[in-house]
Amino acid sequence: MTKKINDSDLNSFDAPVRMMVSWSRHAKLRFAERALVLGINYGDIEYAIKRQEVKLKEDKNKFKTIFKIQDSMLTAVKTETEEYIHVLTLWESSDEEVELWKKR
Repeated sequence: MTKKINDSDLNSFDAPVRMMVSWSRHAKLRFAERALVLGINYGDIEYAIKRQEVKLKEDKNKFKTIFKIQDSMLTAVKTETEEYIHVLTLWESSDEEVELWKKR
């Protein structure tokens, strides 16, 4: 048996989860490197980026987000609007970034 989903059901989800995520060429290459070493996938990273546990403003519409996937701490730089996130780059978090994440 399937359940029909109506508009009120869709509104009950967190808004950031519905945001579209795109990746720059550089970020895709960096992700491919990390995916092989750490055993993670796009879905894991996109969900963590959308949740934005630690979000730091860098420029007008440029942000840095720090997140944990499995046992790895990662940092992504992105631009965003209300409905769209564009990941510019991704790297393993520094000790300072890990401390910021722990203080959240």
